[in-house]
Amino acid sequence: MSHHYYDIVIIGNSAAGLQAIRTIRRYSDRLTIGLIDREDYPAYSRVLTPYFIGGKTPKSNLHIVDHAFYTDGGVTPLFGRSAVRLDAVRHEVQLDDGMVVGYGKLLLALGSEARPFREGMAQVSTLRHMADAEKLALLLKHARSVAALGAGLVSVPVLSHLPRDVERHLIVGSDRIFSRLLDGESAALLEEHFISAGVFLHKRDDISDVTEGERLGLSLASGSCLTADALLVGKGVVPNTTLAREGGLAVRDGILIDDFCQTDHPDIFAAGDAAEGKDYVTGLKTVQGNWITAVEQGEHAALTMCGLRSAYEGSMKNNITEVFGLDVAVVGYCADDAPHTVTSGNRCGGRFRKLFLDIKQRVIGAVLIGETNDSGIYYRMVRGRTPFPGVKILQGENRYGAFMRQIA
Repeated sequence: MSHHYYDIVIIGNSAAGLQAIRTIRRYSDRLTIGLIDREDYPAYSRVLTPYFIGGKTPKSNLHIVDHAFYTDGGVTPLFGRSAVRLDAVRHEVQLDDGMVVGYGKLLLALGSEARPFREGMAQVSTLRHMADAEKLALLLKHARSVAALGAGLVSVPVLSHLPRDVERHLIVGSDRIFSRLLDGESAALLEEHFISAGVFLHKRDDISDVTEGERLGLSLASGSCLTADALLVGKGVVPNTTLAREGGLAVRDGILIDDFCQTDHPDIFAAGDAAEGKDYVTGLKTVQGNWITAVEQGEHAALTMCGLRSAYEGSMKNNITEVFGLDVAVVGYCADDAPHTVTSGNRCGGRFRKLFLDIKQRVIGAVLIGETNDSGIYYRMVRGRTPFPGVKILQGENRYGAFMRQIA
């Protein structure tokens, strides 16, 4: 059994892990870094996989970095291997090939995983890894009808990039699409757009049975039956916490972390979709699950690992996507129970804005539909606990420059 040691070991080769590497190297070129990941190639963007699946970009365009990133950064990649056991007392991680990796500090940037659904079915797939994207690209290439289970940021973008003549079904367990992101009014506007794009929406419904043949037969809980060439399962994504839990770390929905992205073990940190830390607006522990949060948490974890303790103020929703040709951004707290809201525009006009305010009339969230280039301004508003600046901001009357100078 071979044994290797690194000052810092990172498990996970996406947003949090990459940012941790960049941050560590900003302050130290001496610390040794080992990077473990189950996939055997440089990091890629999962956000772009729907474009690859839809035939709009080649697989090579998905990669964020190349092999030189790791070589130049003095990182030893241990790719194509999974961590199967964590011994926090001995400061060791065991890999699936028997290798034991020792560490001084450990960052768990493990991401999330899709729950198994009808395993072994050739026409059914989740979308969490490159192999899933490759399978879906082949499945959907000549599909006449495609169904997706779950209306989140996995299923909807994939359906969005299919040709218009493909029959598309979206099966949603809740009463709305994007139920974890959006308020009811904003979701309803998007649902109108989906329907106008030819999507068949099945809300408050689920799949009760799947039969395989030349095509899939889907029986729904409502009693309806569908026929499809492929089923994308975008429901049931959960943080990868098994390694941490079995290693004795505190886990709830995700791996629990403090303001320094530190777990309950002083030499183990967590960041990204597997981590459960403070929400900036509510102050409650949550798994935020977006790219920006992973980057921010990866940075703060790395700073503390380098001896430069820097408290993270908390994560926020910050999601930007394109659905059926319509840009959508969700920033901060955008729930139905916000104390106050202000809206401007409508979907038909191509520009809808909704601001969410707390009891002190400070901006705590924003939904932007149809135009999202200014989403960074709303992110700054929420981060700055900015008082509502007036409806003219929502109407886009070129006051951004003056306003940004005001809150800078």
